[in-house]
Amino acid sequence: MTISNLVDRAALALKDHEGGNLAKAEQAYRKILEERQDYPAILHNLGVLLINTNRINEGIECFRKTVIFDPEYEPAYWSLAKALQQSQRRDEAVKALKKVITINPEHYNAQLALGRLYLELGQRNRALDFFARTMDLRRGDNRVGVPDYSLVATTRAKVFHDIEQFRYLASNKRDNERLLSLARAYEVIIKSIKWPINDHEAVSLKNDQLEAFGGTYNYPNFVDDAAEVQVSALNNDVSSDAIHKSFKETTPGVAWFDNFLTSEALRRLTQYLLNSTIWFDFGHIPGFLAAYLEDGLASPLLLQIADNLREKLPEILGNHPLTQAWAFKGLSGKRPIELHADDAAISLNFWITPDQANLRHGRSGLQVYTKPPPDDWAIRDYEEDQKEIRKFLKGNEDQKIIIPYRQNRAVLFNSSFFHGSDFPLFATGYENYRINITLLFGQKSSRNPL
Repeated sequence: MTISNLVDRAALALKDHEGGNLAKAEQAYRKILEERQDYPAILHNLGVLLINTNRINEGIECFRKTVIFDPEYEPAYWSLAKALQQSQRRDEAVKALKKVITINPEHYNAQLALGRLYLELGQRNRALDFFARTMDLRRGDNRVGVPDYSLVATTRAKVFHDIEQFRYLASNKRDNERLLSLARAYEVIIKSIKWPINDHEAVSLKNDQLEAFGGTYNYPNFVDDAAEVQVSALNNDVSSDAIHKSFKETTPGVAWFDNFLTSEALRRLTQYLLNSTIWFDFGHIPGFLAAYLEDGLASPLLLQIADNLREKLPEILGNHPLTQAWAFKGLSGKRPIELHADDAAISLNFWITPDQANLRHGRSGLQVYTKPPPDDWAIRDYEEDQKEIRKFLKGNEDQKIIIPYRQNRAVLFNSSFFHGSDFPLFATGYENYRINITLLFGQKSSRNPL
């Protein structure tokens, strides 16, 4: 059998695989391997097919054979790591991922997966190392080709926010001259761009506009310190018994409580969010900026908060490690986050902005619908899901819980419950932007990672 013939047959098998004709593709892969067992690409493709048909152990064996024949075959180590992770073999998955980044140090997804795995393993300091690496790969001086629209586009509201932040930092005497210089430069740039009527509508930046930013746009120009606090970041008033009773009995699937963080933890976290130029994302929800765990939000204090909460609530969160975290900042004082569900098992939302910024007392917090969606409900797109969610919830207002806004109030709830902002209205000014943080724990369901 000639090499060219094998390559042609491999291409046809892959076409069947990608077209969903899995039985035919598997038969072709196995026939090729009978004739040439040391064919790394075919071994790898067969492994992926086996994983996708729920034969995980067989798939893992294929990946291991692949790297025996080609020790530098990066895709096989990546697939092996994801399969091991799916099998809850975390320590082995870490080893496979480390092999991936040894071969390719700029493999963004492997760095991200290692950060999340170390969270699951309870090693938050190691996790921080990898989250710092993911931000560097995306935003740093040596950024690689990670596609990110937020690096080449912006909104008027986003640029105005950055100007406000630079001036806020300058007022606190942080590198005063440089900060004021940045603010003035951005004020010139904001006048040079032809903006749409909607301040939250994105525009692509031209090369000369990107050059005018001088490499500072959506760059971690200033990242403050958010060190761990001694003993615990959670207030002693947080009662695990009361939360458990609410979550299991009083309002099943939902519990909220005040004085979540100690005063020192709240102060440090607030300063981190006000001072750090990590508000990169402007496209996820119109009118909001967002920061994510792997893109600047991760800090020793935030990961300590998540661990302390799991220690406080072992019956609810004990089996659910932190899987993601984000912070949202509302640039329009009355624009809500619409109804949505989170892709996790348990969510915790808490608010940072001082109460005096809230102009609609008794509201501006969170709405949670306790009618769960069907198990097969798929989260697709934030905006596209709105119509279906409203249709599903029509006539179920009696199953809506309204939790008023309060600084340092936390809301714990089943991630599958639809939830959104409760008619917020906040004052203008940089320190008055409504900031909420969401911590996601566990997985909504087992999903095929390949």
